[in-house]
Amino acid sequence: MMFKAFLKKTYLAWKYRKQNVKFGKGVLLAADCRFEGCNRIGNGSSFFGSMGFASYIGDECRIHANIGRYCCIAPRVVTLRGSHPTKDWVSMHPAFFSTEKQSGFTYVNETKFDEKKPVLSIGNDVWIGDSAILYDGITVGDGAVVAAGAVVTKDVEPYAVIGGVPAKVIRYRFSKEEIALLRECKWWEKSRDELQKLADSFSDIEKFTNNLKEGKDS
Repeated sequence: MMFKAFLKKTYLAWKYRKQNVKFGKGVLLAADCRFEGCNRIGNGSSFFGSMGFASYIGDECRIHANIGRYCCIAPRVVTLRGSHPTKDWVSMHPAFFSTEKQSGFTYVNETKFDEKKPVLSIGNDVWIGDSAILYDGITVGDGAVVAAGAVVTKDVEPYAVIGGVPAKVIRYRFSKEEIALLRECKWWEKSRDELQKLADSFSDIEKFTNNLKEGKDS
C-alpha cells in the first residue's frame, strides 16, 4: 500500500513538475488526480479529484472533490462520502439496501438506496476553514467562505459566509450588485498578466467593480 502510494505521488510529481505543483510529506493521491498548476497539498493529506490554478489544501486533510481556481483550504478539512437511510428505514446498515457486501454479505438482490452521491464541487476563490466537514453531492459556490469547524450538508450560495453545525448563512461578502458583477466577470479566468494589472484594486471591492464598469463602457 505504502509503495503504491509512493509510486502515485512520484508519478504525479513528475507529470506536473513544470506546472509548479508541490506535495508535502506523507501525501496520498489518486493516480488520476488533475492539477492546473501552482498547487500545494499539505503534509499528511489525501486528495482525490481535480484542482484549479493556484488552489491549495493544508495539512492532514481528507478531500475528494473537484476544486476551482484560487481556493484556500485550511488544515484538517474533511469531505464525507456516501450516505445511509435515516428516515422510514428500520436499519441504516447497508446489508439491507446495498448489494456491495460492505460487511461481506447482503440480504438484498438489488440496490434499494443510493448511498453514492456526486463528487463534491468547490467553486473558485473559496476559503474553507480549519476542521470543516463537507458532505458529498453538494456545490460550494464561487467566492464562498466556510467557517472553521462548520458541517456543510447542503449547497452553499456564491459569496455566502457560512458556519455552524449544520452550517447556515451568516452573511454575504458583498452586495447583490457586486456579487452579480463578480460572477459575470469571472476574474479567475483572466491571465496572470491581466490579474497583475488589477492586483492593486483587489483590496477594495468598490474600486474593483468601478474598474469593471469602466472597462465595459470604454
